Amino acid sequence: MPALCSPISQGGGGFDYRLAMAIPDKWIQLLKELKDEDWNMGNIVHTLTNRRYLEKCIAYAESHDQALVGDKTLAFWLMDAEMYTNMSVLSPFTPVIDRGIQLHKMIRLITHGLGGEGYLNFMAKSFIF
Repeated sequence: MPALCSPISQGGGGFDYRLAMAIPDKWIQLLKELKDEDWNMGNIVHTLTNRRYLEKCIAYAESHDQALVGDKTLAFWLMDAEMYTNMSVLSPFTPVIDRGIQLHKMIRLITHGLGGEGYLNFMAKSFIF
């Protein structure tokens, strides 16, 4: 679709934002390969801000692509099976659930803050805290 990003005045679709697709891949890589206390914040910030000058980007922390191909959502990477039994408002959170919720919030916050000029929220097969 070559004219998709051309201005409407030139017959295009007028889309002028790019999806920052490296960001959700970075979060999944970190969750799969490292403990959160070993994350390199400089590397995370570099990934979140690495774009061409004045290029408008839409940032997102996770995507439907990851869930569709059978991978886990961020919440499942952080809390896994404990989400099924330990998230009741009738009992206190376990350390895994408490830490997972806090990390999930921080991941979305830093992605929203540094990732681009817009933020795409993922809601399929997941939930919002």
